[in-house]
Amino acid sequence: MDGRRTCLGLTTFQNRQLFDLHMRTYIGKSNYNGLIATLRKRTSHGLTFDATYTFSKTLDQNISNQNQAGIYSNSYFPNVDYGPSLFDRTHIFNFSYVYDLPLGKGHRFGGGSWTSRLLGGWYTSGIFSAFSGLPLFVTESSQVWGGGSIFGFAVGMIPTVNPSSFGNSVHGGVTGSNGIGTSGNPTNKGTGLNLFADPATVFGDFRNVQISKDGRTGRANPIHGLPFWNLDSSLGKKTALTERVSFRITADFFNIFNHVNFVDPTLSLTQKASFGVISTQLVPTNRDNTLADGSRWIQLGLRFEF
Repeated sequence: MDGRRTCLGLTTFQNRQLFDLHMRTYIGKSNYNGLIATLRKRTSHGLTFDATYTFSKTLDQNISNQNQAGIYSNSYFPNVDYGPSLFDRTHIFNFSYVYDLPLGKGHRFGGGSWTSRLLGGWYTSGIFSAFSGLPLFVTESSQVWGGGSIFGFAVGMIPTVNPSSFGNSVHGGVTGSNGIGTSGNPTNKGTGLNLFADPATVFGDFRNVQISKDGRTGRANPIHGLPFWNLDSSLGKKTALTERVSFRITADFFNIFNHVNFVDPTLSLTQKASFGVISTQLVPTNRDNTLADGSRWIQLGLRFEF
């Protein structure tokens, strides 16, 4: 539309000079600091485990990541969006283990008599992961700095109170009010789940970026999304039939506790009805189209080794 207006000698709707000066780039500034602690047990008495905890902070100019070109929302001041990276997690904990159960004589491979073969050879293993939430931003128009629909992206609004006071847990039975968070109203077949107990109040605790006074967007002071935890576990048995032939049976349990991890909600000035509404669960990447949910998944296996 603006191109046609230019041909007619009319004033364009967008700031064409600024529009053309936006820069799409792989460059940018990032900053990572972290403390990593590891506790490792070498195999003894049939048990081995590895526990790792990371306490970290990663900041950047909102240029996404190394394999995706990003756009400065303000090419005149790249640091306007300097704040926590989209993948910043303050706390990360991972624990993995393998344990040969002490059952039967020669329990490790189920050798010896048939009784020992039946009772022995059992083992269990698992991976437990727990992460704190990712940064979330209440966003406004993508054209705060004059960018058009191609260049520019939603800009983080400024919180007027400490965002940590909002909490980051799942609240049930939330109906919303004043048109804010109302799409989750259970009476209208909504989930009733919301990141906030009172989404309208939280919505009112943010204001638009004021170009004349704000040195940074709200991205410098984000809300934090929902935490994550999950345990995958396996129970198996290896039995030696002869010196060279054995078989192994396994039962793998993904999300063994059937714990629901939700996807962070939308927080946008332009989508008031869905503000904070939680409607989607996180689906692990190893699920196919017929198992498109995050519930417990059990997999049985039988393997001959020779």
